Amino acid sequence: MNIDPKNIKNLILDFGGVIYQIDHQKQIEAFSALGIKDFGDLYSQAMQSELFTGFECGNFAPDTLISEILEILGRDKVNRERVVEAWNSILVGYLDDAVNLLEKLKLRMNLYLLSNTNEIHYEVFTDEFREQRGYDFNSLFVKPYWSFKMGKRKPDIETYQFVLNDSGLNPDETLFVDDSPQNIRASVLAGLPAYHLSHPKMLTDLFNNDLSLNL
Repeated sequence: MNIDPKNIKNLILDFGGVIYQIDHQKQIEAFSALGIKDFGDLYSQAMQSELFTGFECGNFAPDTLISEILEILGRDKVNRERVVEAWNSILVGYLDDAVNLLEKLKLRMNLYLLSNTNEIHYEVFTDEFREQRGYDFNSLFVKPYWSFKMGKRKPDIETYQFVLNDSGLNPDETLFVDDSPQNIRASVLAGLPAYHLSHPKMLTDLFNNDLSLNL
């Protein structure tokens, strides 16, 4: 799919790995320490269990997820606080250069967000942003699309189509940026041009000093 940077007026961004640093291995190690040795198989970037995908789609409350994990671990061995701590260990922090860029870009382009996340993580990183920056993270975007709020998640084709239709975006003027190959492939299949932000590239690498796209 050919992308002409000059035509791009709308930018749809992933969150984790693009704006916010996450560490899947740290979370795997945290749950392994609690007794779930196969957590890496249950929950990874590429494939997630029904328990976690359902939570990311907002199908049940945080207490339900935590109760399910406690059942796996054994309620007499681990308490709720340790499960939440392990669950949140994946969260590292905001990529300051990316946030600084978005603060400037929002004056030049229409910014949108499309993220697979869950209610527990959302509360942590939005509170973190407000403490650090003094304003609401969501205000950086024309509209943020969080999976647990919209009941849809990547890489389902209908998720991308929903965002395009809901915000009335012209695909020819829109670019989706994500760090996961499966999400990029699905976006292209949905008719939404996409750019794979592969390590070690950062969001800031996609822009020139004058904030023009440099793909």
